[in-house]
Amino acid sequence: MAYDNNAYCDFTTTTATAVAGKDILLCIFDNTGSELLAISGQQSLTINRSADSIEITSKDTQGGWKSKIAGMKEWSIDNDGIYSLSDRSHDVLSQAFENGDPVCLKVVNNKTKKGMFGGLAVITDYPLEAPYDDSMTYSLTLEGMGALVDLTRDPVTPDTMPEGSAALETLTVVSVPGATIGNTAVYVNPTMDAGDKYVYKTGAAPLAYPGYLEDVSGWTTWDGSAEITATNGNEVMIVEANASSQALKAGVAVVTAKEE
Repeated sequence: MAYDNNAYCDFTTTTATAVAGKDILLCIFDNTGSELLAISGQQSLTINRSADSIEITSKDTQGGWKSKIAGMKEWSIDNDGIYSLSDRSHDVLSQAFENGDPVCLKVVNNKTKKGMFGGLAVITDYPLEAPYDDSMTYSLTLEGMGALVDLTRDPVTPDTMPEGSAALETLTVVSVPGATIGNTAVYVNPTMDAGDKYVYKTGAAPLAYPGYLEDVSGWTTWDGSAEITATNGNEVMIVEANASSQALKAGVAVVTAKEE
């Protein structure tokens, strides 16, 4: 029997079929509608769906309980993460926000390469935050115009998937003073997956993110623990790459190096 009759590897269990949040990406189409861009640097995603309630209670309602029916439905999406100034996805979002234009969005499962939801929405909130001791971040609220289509129930052809830097998973990178003058100690979360490796670069902000699966063999290799020589106030970017030196995950921090 397959898998020893599922005695210990039961792929029908909830655990085996659960969806990891890190695999779900919020994407938008560019102005031509021909390219789907996953929003760069995203860390969290909330899909809100609600309906108005209409009370239909009358004097003869049994038991003294209120009675209601569902009214008009609405949806919105909240998203936030690390802000990448040079990424096209944020350029498209900024232009749509400034012009008051709607955007065509799509939520995809980046692991299975299948669409989950799609719809037309307007940007109602798009703040940027730049703390002195952390990375620049963004928050994004999109409110739906019409239906949020469930693409798992009503799949489309073609089922366009995102490409480019936005498909990178996000690493949280922290820089603190090292033991040696001019060095910084860097910490990365989550930890590296088996078979992968770290590379890094430093320089003036903002450092450009590599594209998903972009070749980063020319970057400096890092063992995940050695101190890095860098200039205070610059940025250090850590990239987790596969064995073929293709970028999978990335994160950036403002350098805090030890001074005299």
